[in-house]
Amino acid sequence: MIDNRRMQEAIKKAKLGQELSARELFIDLVQEDPNNKLAWLWLIGLLDDRDDLILACEEVLRIDPTETRVRMRLDELRRIEKVEKERAENAALAKVDKLLSDGNTESALRHLRKITKENNKSEIAWSMLAKYTNDLVEKERALARLYAFDPANKEKKEALKRARYYRENPLELAVSYEENGEIEKAIKVYESVSAKAKGRSEWDRLFREINRLRGLKEEKIVHVSPKVTIARLTLGPPLLFLFMLIAQVGYDFRYISLLMGVEFLLVIVGAFLVALSTAGSENRIWKKLGSVGGRGSKRLRMLVGAAGVTLMFLSFALLGLEAYVRWLPLLP
Repeated sequence: MIDNRRMQEAIKKAKLGQELSARELFIDLVQEDPNNKLAWLWLIGLLDDRDDLILACEEVLRIDPTETRVRMRLDELRRIEKVEKERAENAALAKVDKLLSDGNTESALRHLRKITKENNKSEIAWSMLAKYTNDLVEKERALARLYAFDPANKEKKEALKRARYYRENPLELAVSYEENGEIEKAIKVYESVSAKAKGRSEWDRLFREINRLRGLKEEKIVHVSPKVTIARLTLGPPLLFLFMLIAQVGYDFRYISLLMGVEFLLVIVGAFLVALSTAGSENRIWKKLGSVGGRGSKRLRMLVGAAGVTLMFLSFALLGLEAYVRWLPLLP
């Protein structure tokens, strides 16, 4: 009876335009009885805050899912909320892009952290955070979030796996940055590791690496891609083999046999394997062979290098044997 009297009073105030007083009464009623559908319906017309309106609509639909008009209102409120969030997020990301183009990476990272905190479903923000942060734990967390968006994506799975590997082996990450010409990032990794150095000898070693990289940066030494280095190292043995082959056939290419062609291809493969193992740089081949960091362990590189040397040795040996057989009748 008391509740009915309070309900009638709240409705009367609402009809008279006393919205604040009516709203307070209706709020008291739903706090006492969360299943008071009529009070929730009146609150939908009295509330101003969109979050509160969404809550009121959800409560009405919880009590009575057949309220079609309330469902339509809720859908519209959520649509408006989504549009406004996307607009605000796009503006924030545009600001991040501007900060990054101006070189203000730290400010950009602060904005990205704020965006991901407010909307942990922003794939773009998480992707940018994973790309630009130097904090290995934060990078792993961002990549884990990206992988959660698309668990079937093999590239995201590999990226997360690499991030976890580099978190445990940060010096490998520093070397990877250096190989790709990202000297400043490599320096920051060394600085981060040196702050946790366990002894003076380790700290001295890291400090020498930092000074070396700073020297490279100041001298503005042109970065050479690992791919170019491998290609350059691969080129020598095949060229030598080709010159020896041409000399053997006396510049008469009719005498080049299928076996010689196979030998030439084996020299190319062998030279590539030796160059790959010597450079020790990051390469997808090492990943295929099971190296998470993509650089290959010392033992693995030695095995690959030995295989390359074997292929080249066999090819040159066979070419020498063919030359011996060819010129044997001419020997006294």
